[in-house]
Amino acid sequence: MRDVKLAGVIVAGGQSRRFGSDKAFSLYKGKPFFQHSMKAVASLADEVMIVTSAALFPRFNAIPNVQVVEDLKEFKDCGPLGGIYTAMSECRAEWYAVLPVDVPLVTRSLVERLVSQIDERYDAIVPIIGGKLQPLLAVYRYSLKERIYDQLVSEDYKMGTILKGVSVLYLTEEEIVEREAFHNINTKQDYDTYIK
Repeated sequence: MRDVKLAGVIVAGGQSRRFGSDKAFSLYKGKPFFQHSMKAVASLADEVMIVTSAALFPRFNAIPNVQVVEDLKEFKDCGPLGGIYTAMSECRAEWYAVLPVDVPLVTRSLVERLVSQIDERYDAIVPIIGGKLQPLLAVYRYSLKERIYDQLVSEDYKMGTILKGVSVLYLTEEEIVEREAFHNINTKQDYDTYIK
């Protein structure tokens, strides 16, 4: 394990129940969704990893030049929070730029905008789009690791909980140009609406 300043984390452990197939491998512009998330963060991070479930690990692991990490067994099926904790356990960084696997419209400029706000005064940088927190397309400091662990142990898997009681820089909708980047493709209808 090497120490890095910024790690890119693609959270890809979901079961895609509503979508009906593994959406990480659905195509947008001829490339799987996960590659769009990777491309958006790759040139900004010192290291990029995909954190995924045991079920999807073999499929990701077969892809050349992609670092894949399986969810820690103690926190498997604990959602994105478990994935973030796994990333923090596998790669020691000062900051983690976290992206979900189902936002194929995400851009490098958006991630760069988030990363450019990194400041030692904050524990997290989180956008608010359409009045809703976007904690799955955000930046987190390593100092949150112990707090995340405690939350996982208490079986509270809500991303919003981790933001309570810590110093968060919230970026307003007016500060985010690429609002379409936050379209989560959760269903086939979402795919038809935003992607086709």
